[in-house]
Amino acid sequence: MDEKLNLFTDKMKNIYVKFEYLEKAKEELENLISLLEIDKKEAKDILIYDEIKANNLVEGYNDNLDFIENTLENNKKKKNANTEKEQRILNLYHGYNYILKNNDINRDNLKKLYDILSRNLLIPYDLEHMGEYYREEKVLIYTSSNVAKEPEEGFDFRVIDYYMNKLIEFINEDHKFIQDSDYFIKSQIIHFYFVYIHPYFDVNGRTSRTLSMWYLLNKEKYPLILFNQGINYHKNLYYTSIMEAKKYGDITIFIKYMLKIIKEELEKEYAILEIKKNNIEITASERQAINYLLTMKNNYTVKDFYTFYRRYNEFKSLREVHEHILENLMEKDVIKYKRDTNKGLYDGKNNYVFSLNEDIFENYYKLVKKI
Repeated sequence: MDEKLNLFTDKMKNIYVKFEYLEKAKEELENLISLLEIDKKEAKDILIYDEIKANNLVEGYNDNLDFIENTLENNKKKKNANTEKEQRILNLYHGYNYILKNNDINRDNLKKLYDILSRNLLIPYDLEHMGEYYREEKVLIYTSSNVAKEPEEGFDFRVIDYYMNKLIEFINEDHKFIQDSDYFIKSQIIHFYFVYIHPYFDVNGRTSRTLSMWYLLNKEKYPLILFNQGINYHKNLYYTSIMEAKKYGDITIFIKYMLKIIKEELEKEYAILEIKKNNIEITASERQAINYLLTMKNNYTVKDFYTFYRRYNEFKSLREVHEHILENLMEKDVIKYKRDTNKGLYDGKNNYVFSLNEDIFENYYKLVKKI
C-alpha cells in the first residue's frame, strides 16, 4: 500500500500511514503468527463467545460469559430476544454467523450486516431517518465519558455514499500482500475509516470492528481476529488514537496501537494453546481467567484477581469467582498455590498467593522474553 491511501478526510485530503514507523511491530507480529495454528472452526468458537463479550465490552457492556452462553443456548434460533441485553448478544451471534458464511463485502451485504447487528436496538428517530443504506441526517458523536465535553458532528450525510463507496473499493482492492501483518494493518484501516465516516446513527463501533474481522476471515487470517479483547485493556488509548487520527488524517498512531494489542493477545493465545497441548480442557470462563492472569503479569492473590475480574464483568461474589474459576484451574493444575497472606477471603478462608504452572507455560515465558 502507498503511504497516501485512496481514502479521504471530510476535507478531501488523503488519509495516510507512515509505514516505516511500523516495521518493528510488523516483524514481531510475523514471528508470533508463525507459531500459531488457528483454523476456521477454532476461529468460530472464539467469535461466538470471547469476541461477543469483547466487542460489546468496548461499548461498555460487561456481560458475563455464562450469561452469554445461557442467552445463546436459549435464544440462538430466534431473531428477537426478551431484553435489550440479550438482543445485543443475539445480534452479534447472528452477525458473526453472517460474516462466516458470506464472503462478498459490498454495499448491500454491509447493510444486511448492520440490520442484523442493530436489530431492535435503534430508537424511532434513527429508524425514521435511515435511508436505503445510510443515515439521512446529521449525527453527534460522543468521544468521551465526560458529559461536559462537546460531541463532534459526523460526516455530512449527503456525502456518506461517496466515502463509503471509496471504503468498499479499498476493501476489495487486491494489494497482493505477502505478509500477514499487512492484512491486519489493512483490516484496521477499514476499522478506523468506518468509525470516521460514522454512516449510521448508532452501532457504528460494533459494525466497524465486525467489518474488519469480516475482511480477515475472508483472507483466512484467523488468529488476527482476536483484537477486541486487547482494546478493552487499553480503552483510553483506543479512543485517543482514533481522535488523533481523525484530527490530522495520519492514522499511523492508531495502526501502531492496534499492532501492539494484537501482539499482546496472540502471545496470550499462544499460552492458551500450550494448555490444549497438555490435553487439559478448559471452559470459556477459565480461558478468560487465564487471559486475565497473563494480562496482570505479576504475582497473583485471589483478591488481586477478583479486583481485575470485576473491571470487565458484571457482579459475582468473591466466593463464586474463587470456587468456580480459580479452584477449578487449581484442580486442573493450570495454577499452583504458593503461600497464604495475612488477609482473609470469606468464612475464615485465607487469601493466598498463586502462580501459573511454569511446566505448562514454559514455552510462553521463553517466547515473551525473546520478543
